[in-house]
Amino acid sequence: MARSLPDDVALLSWAAQRLGIATSTAYRLASVGQIPGCFKVGSQWRVSIPRFLREVHGAESETRPS
Repeated sequence: MARSLPDDVALLSWAAQRLGIATSTAYRLASVGQIPGCFKVGSQWRVSIPRFLREVHGAESETRPS
């Protein structure tokens, strides 16, 4: 059974798209702490949307992608 993500958490590919980089590059950068708001759940990378937006774009909120 697949679990849905909370509204304030997205997949790393979400952050990659907003940064205009390849997902593979995002995984490499996340592993060395270069993408704000990234954290691992088991072996999968997730992104805190509010923290990412605040630190990268200076924005407060955005809805999670569908």
